[in-house]
Parts: sequence; C-alpha cells; structure tokens
Amino acid sequence: MLRRLIAAAALALPLPALAEGEVVYWPLVTDGTEYRRIAYPPQAGGLVVLADTTVVFDVRRADVNYWPITREHLSDVTRGSPVVAGTLEIVDEAGTVTGIVPEAYLLWYPEGVGAGQAEVVRGERAAQVYESYLAAARAAADALRDHQRLVAEHHAAVEAWLKIAATRPAQLPPPPPEFTIPEPEPYNAFATAPEAAPIVSLRPGRYTIRLRDPAGGLVPGTERHLTAFAPLTRGTGFVIRPGDRWTQPVISFSPEATVYATGRTDLYLQPVPVAKYVARDFTRLFRPQSHDVVDPFLTLWVPELSGVDPAADISLTLWNGTEQVGTRALAPFRVTQTTGRSLGYVIEEFRPGGGTLAPDFTAIKLDRGTALTRVALAGGGQLPDSERHIREVVPAAGWALFVPALLPLFLALNVKAVARRRRQSALKLAGAPGGAAPGVVRGKQG
Repeated sequence: MLRRLIAAAALALPLPALAEGEVVYWPLVTDGTEYRRIAYPPQAGGLVVLADTTVVFDVRRADVNYWPITREHLSDVTRGSPVVAGTLEIVDEAGTVTGIVPEAYLLWYPEGVGAGQAEVVRGERAAQVYESYLAAARAAADALRDHQRLVAEHHAAVEAWLKIAATRPAQLPPPPPEFTIPEPEPYNAFATAPEAAPIVSLRPGRYTIRLRDPAGGLVPGTERHLTAFAPLTRGTGFVIRPGDRWTQPVISFSPEATVYATGRTDLYLQPVPVAKYVARDFTRLFRPQSHDVVDPFLTLWVPELSGVDPAADISLTLWNGTEQVGTRALAPFRVTQTTGRSLGYVIEEFRPGGGTLAPDFTAIKLDRGTALTRVALAGGGQLPDSERHIREVVPAAGWALFVPALLPLFLALNVKAVARRRRQSALKLAGAPGGAAPGVVRGKQG
C-alpha cells in the first residue's frame, strides 16, 4: 500500500518542461584565446559576444530540457540538427538594419588544436586554405610512411648481416651503414571542413538579431537581444616562474598586484598582454546561463589573444627605491634535467645550435639576492601598465612546520608536571613529618 502511495505521489509531481524543435542559436565565439560553440536556447536570454572579433552565427532547431541541478536549459544541438534557413538581420541601437548573407568559412589551427591560436578563415580564402591543408597533410603522411619504410629496410638489412655473422664465414661482408636519415617533422596544423553561415564582427554596443525567411517574413522565435562588449582597459601581466619550481608559475595579471619574493631563488618574468573586462559579461560569454557572477561592478583580468613576440626588443628596468639598478632583456631559456644522484634541473639561456631543440619558455631573469622594490618594462611603450612593486618576505623556518605535531606532547608533559606539583603541595599541607601522608608512622621495626 505504501509503495502505491509513493508511486502516485511521484506521478503527481510536476515534470521539467520539454520543448521539441525550439530555435537555438549556436554561435562560434571566442574569448580572446579559443573558439567554442555556445548554445543559446530561448530560455538563455540574449546573446553575448566579444566585440571586434569574428563571430559565426548558426541557427538550429533542437530539443531543450531543463536541468535543475545546474539550473540550466540544455539544448540537444549537434551538427545533424536541422538548420533554420534565412537571412540574419542585425539591428543596432540607431535602428539601422544590416543583412548578413551566409558565406563559406573554416576554423584554422596553424600550430595544431589546443597548441596555439585559432583563426576563422572566411570567403574564397577558406577553400584555398583547406586545399593547402589537405595537400600538406598528405605530403607529411607520405614522408612519414617513406621514412618508416626506410627504417624497416635498414632493420631487415642489419638482421640479415647478423645472421651471416653468426655462421662465422671466412669473409664477412661489411655491416650496413648507420641509419642517419632523420624522422620528418610532424605536421600539426588542422582545418575544419568548409561550411556556410552568417559571419560578422560587431562594434561594442547592444543589438537585436533576427532571421527572415526567403519570403521576407520574420522566422518565429529568432528575435533576440545581443550584447557586444569590449575591454574596459588593457595592461601587461606577468607569468612568474620561480627557479626552484618553474612548472608552478605565479600569475600576476592585475597592474595593481604586488609581487612577493623570498630572494632565495631566481625569478623568470614572462610578460603577457592582458585586458580588463566586466566579470558578468566575460563569464556569460562561455556560460550564458551562469548564476555565479551577479555583481555588475566586479571585474577581472584575462590574457589577450596575441602574446608577446619572443623576438621583441623588450627589457625590464629594475629599481631599488628611487635608484635604477639595471635592466634585463627578454631571452629564451631551456630546462635541462640533471643526471646522477642529484635529481633536479638547471635553467640555462637557450642558444640556437641549428638542431631541432626549442626553448621551453621566454622570460626576463631576475637573479636571486638582487635588492629590488619595483620593476617596469621598457621598449617603446608597447606594453602599458607593466610596473610591479616587489616585496621581499622571509619564509618560516623549516623546523617550525613540526611545532603543531609536537604541541600535544608538550601539553601532556605540562599536565603531568602540574599534577605532580599539586600532589606534593597536598602532602605538605597535610602536616605529616617529612611530607608523609596522615596516618603513616615512621620508625624502626622491632
């Protein structure tokens, strides 16, 4: 009976609303570092894009379900979802209507997916880039296959010679020459297949977007608000790599931040162009239904799309109070693992030798023990707001880490000493000779 009541109550509960075939905007947007597809069902509200960047608008029909755990409306939109055909219209704040006709585009990764900046290639150049990509990828695959064939042939020749040598012939032929053909460089670039969609780059402001069908009528459910936001200001951030833990850098993007150093290790400062955004807009760029950031005055600093050119003529000016104590130039560095018992590494300035080696990072080195109070970049003013104040701090001694572990032992010894003193005081107050307890008689036996 109880199970029937529970089942009836469950059936009576309201279920999340399910909408089939709703209009979902699926634009390809960037945050200045990477491109992503972001779904905007009708419940997500207006669209948010980064101003002055290439945005690819895609309109599809897909099922939308409400997910109460994250309080989001999730769209089941994929490449196979039906496309809503029509002409995209963008209306600015002055009421000017601009029609965007679909054009060919592709996403181009010159250094490989996840390894560098991506570029939206549009128009006739998209087909040219894709054909060049296919030709280069096929050539790289053929070169790798030929190299593997040569390696296999050399191994076979060596094995054949070893079999002859095992028979100890009277005249042993010379062994095959050493294989010295290097492996071809891998081809990491990648390009998506060309597609057609409305593409636009918007100035900062508020817009209205909508879709009109071939007959000129407004497609229901396609009219949305759109916000294109821009950085509030720009500056220079630093990725700070301590010499004793170079794989765990410290980020200092805000120009108002202070750099704290111990003076016991070298510091490697890698300058990075950064931009300051309203946190609410920047968060909604990739998470349009986010409920985390609600303060409209909260801001954040993020790295820009284009980094600092490693070959740029940039130097760091060093100050100790009001006295300039020197300058340091931007240089490439490479990390070399040490051999033997002393497991560790050495960071040395990288000097090209014509091989395939490349630097691990490019930065400006600050030697340990240098008395500094602030630093600032110099080099024609390409990187503004680069000044950083430096504060030297003294880390706690290593033995101090064990003090909390010894604290229970100290407390136990203290409690035992206090109990002993109290017992002795009680015996003295009892008035017994020599501090003996009452009722105890001292004397000789017999």
